[in-house]
Amino acid sequence: MLKTETNLYDDMSKGRVDPSKWKILSFPMGNGENWVWEEPKARIASRNGGLALTVDPFTRKHDKIHMFDDPKQLYASTRTFPVSRDQVTVFEAEMGAETYRSNAEDLQDAFAGLILMDFATGMIFDFITTGKKIGAIYERLLIPGVTDEKTAFTYLVEAPFSGIRTRPEMMHHYMVRIDAQKKRAEWIVDGKEFFKSESLPVAPKDILVGWGLFTLKPVDPEKGSVSVHGQGATGIWKNFRYSIP
Repeated sequence: MLKTETNLYDDMSKGRVDPSKWKILSFPMGNGENWVWEEPKARIASRNGGLALTVDPFTRKHDKIHMFDDPKQLYASTRTFPVSRDQVTVFEAEMGAETYRSNAEDLQDAFAGLILMDFATGMIFDFITTGKKIGAIYERLLIPGVTDEKTAFTYLVEAPFSGIRTRPEMMHHYMVRIDAQKKRAEWIVDGKEFFKSESLPVAPKDILVGWGLFTLKPVDPEKGSVSVHGQGATGIWKNFRYSIP
């Protein structure tokens, strides 16, 4: 694919978050209030030619809803990106990560993420990394009026035989290809297929692109959130691209 400036959304080289491109994401809680995915002591800096977000330690949590509990700090694009009805739509970025006082072999404990979200259908297509492991998330969120407990799902995918290895702060090229017509999605790392789904329950229509730091621990019905235990993380991102080749 020809990588021209026309499909570059943000190279993340300015050393700060560009407010014309990104905003802290929030979501209605259903009680007239919004849940804001933002940490009070997050730090932004330049690193590896891109933008680094550090939260150390994680503090944000929600005791009942994992969708609110998971993201610690989450930025979303200020625009949506339409998914082509009849051609493949491609989303790309480079990303690296490092975690602190966490189990870096456990993808759910603390990770940086490249997030593709369609809240109209609930469909989510993510890449995540701890700096020692890489994973993909294939998800349909539980959103009242959109999905229910039977149609919502979350799959966390590892690919131990993909040949892809990483280390703290190592940058990789991540790509998600969505073919709405065939209801197919592919997750690709450094040109190698990591995961694919050939039976999307619904074709996504408009994608919000996001990035941030997360956990992915189920909320305990008695204890509430168990996602925060003193750990932290840094994620690094650059060269967000969108194209319909």
